Order: sequence, then structure tokens, then C-alpha cells
Amino acid sequence: MIDAELLIRKLNLREHPYEGGYFKEIYRATDLVLYDELLLSNQTRSSIPKKERFRTKTRPASTLIYYLLNKNQISPIHRVKNDEIWHFYLGSPLIVYVLNDEKYPTIIKLGNNLEDGEEYCLNYAIKKKSWFCAEVYNKKSFSLVGCTVSPGFDFEDFQLGNKTDLLLQYPQYTSIIEKFAK
Repeated sequence: MIDAELLIRKLNLREHPYEGGYFKEIYRATDLVLYDELLLSNQTRSSIPKKERFRTKTRPASTLIYYLLNKNQISPIHRVKNDEIWHFYLGSPLIVYVLNDEKYPTIIKLGNNLEDGEEYCLNYAIKKKSWFCAEVYNKKSFSLVGCTVSPGFDFEDFQLGNKTDLLLQYPQYTSIIEKFAK
């Protein structure tokens, strides 16, 4: 029987330094992109505030990691500066919450149990700069997913949510923020 400990060993996963759970980068594109060019689109460089620019001039075109949450582990509220696609692989479905300005958050059930009448997604794209978090649906199990970021992930692009700031911005999501913000 496959369990979290076996996957952690076999896939050489290590503890995630910020989110909790376990991860391993399995792909980093060798092609590099200039992020400033992507950010500019139809704007001029001088019109973009410095805080919105990347300090690093290039990123790999994309990156991919394995990410595993076991039982009660959570992925706390965070965001990255680029789109991130989550792919379901094994275990319990994973529930992903995306905060927005609506009355209710976007709730995604990542899983492959398509025949049980529930609506599951095999993958889901989280738009850049969106606050989101995740948890294992079956607390006696684990969830193994993949996360693809494009342009590629760099830890300088990662931001954990601040509970106080999030409660002010999204008071309608108090219960989610209390559970998932550090």
C-alpha cells in the first residue's frame, strides 16, 4: 500500500521551508525568459512601480515540483507572482481555497475520484498574485500533487499571507484566514 512515508522516501521529498508539507523540484526549464518583457506588455518600463518589478532579470520558462501534504498538514495562505497550475497525482483529494472579492471563495477539489458524483478537477490554474491555501480532504490520508509555475518559480516571488492584513482585506473569509494564515 502506498502511504506518505513511502512517497517521501521514494521521491526524495524534503520539508518545504515555508509552507509545510514536503516537496522536490523535478523540472526547471533551461530556456530563460526576461520577466521585464512579460511584465511590460503594452506599458513602458518607467510606468511600472519598482515594487512590481522582479529584482532578478530572468526566470526559467517554467518549473515543476512534487508537493505532498500528509493528514492534517496544510498549505498556508500564500501567493506567487506568476500563474501556478496544480496537478493531482495520488491519495486523498486536495481542497484548494482561492480568496477573491466575492462573498464566497473559489473552492477547488483536486482529485481523480470522478465517478463518485462529486465535482473534481485533475488540475487547476491559480492566477498570478492570487491568495490561496490548501488542505487534505481525508485527514487519514495524504495528497500528492504537482505544481507548475510559469515563468518559473523563485523563492523571492513567494509571499506568505499576513493574518491581520488578510482579515482586513477579506473579512468575509475570517474562518479560512484563521485556519490557514500564519
